[in-house]
Amino acid sequence: MKIRSAALSDTGKRRKANEDFFAAHDDLGVYVVADGLGGHAGGREAAESGTQAFVEGLASAGRPSLDALRDAFQVANGFVLTRAGATPGLRGMATTLAALWIAPDAAALGHVGDSRIYLQRGGRLAPLTSDHSLVAEAVQRQQLEPEAARAHPHRSVITRALGVRPELEPDAAELRIEAGDLFLLCTDGVCAQLDHAEIARLLGLFPGDLEATARALIEQANAHGGEDNATVVLVDCDR
Repeated sequence: MKIRSAALSDTGKRRKANEDFFAAHDDLGVYVVADGLGGHAGGREAAESGTQAFVEGLASAGRPSLDALRDAFQVANGFVLTRAGATPGLRGMATTLAALWIAPDAAALGHVGDSRIYLQRGGRLAPLTSDHSLVAEAVQRQQLEPEAARAHPHRSVITRALGVRPELEPDAAELRIEAGDLFLLCTDGVCAQLDHAEIARLLGLFPGDLEATARALIEQANAHGGEDNATVVLVDCDR
């Protein structure tokens, strides 16, 4: 089975700077999206440095495992906290991070914040993550309807991120890979603009062409308002 990927990031229509960051390393099987918080300089620095520290934390590991994945989250969290504490202009910075670590027959994934991971298998799209946000948690407690959540004024308030507290609790899981699997990692500039059905439709527009699919997702997010930076990483388990 051949693993291949494509990635694209865009500032969007409303923001002046792009505070998202991504990594796509086919040689390591490591794929990450991050959405920085804390203003232009701090947000970008948190996303970029957090992603790089996370990837370095996995670089010496072997087969995907939950223990190694969680350790990499802790390494990245500590790095962002240290950078923020040592640099006055970066104080208060933080970042979401969603990561997929993949081998030909297995994968581990984890996230903090509201960046997401989806899996398209057998023509069906399924979310693999649940947002760490006030609104998403209210939906899970059945205190808020999903449709109301999409337009809620506090929908962007997240409850977990790199760089907030010394102890971090990422959600993490393992799964087996099947030929034909297609993974989508994206920041909320995509998933907040496009509903589940629209994402599924766009993933099917250009079968096998990851670059065209990535462009379609970004362009459609911008067509729906482009209210935030938008980043996608697509990972295809080629037949």
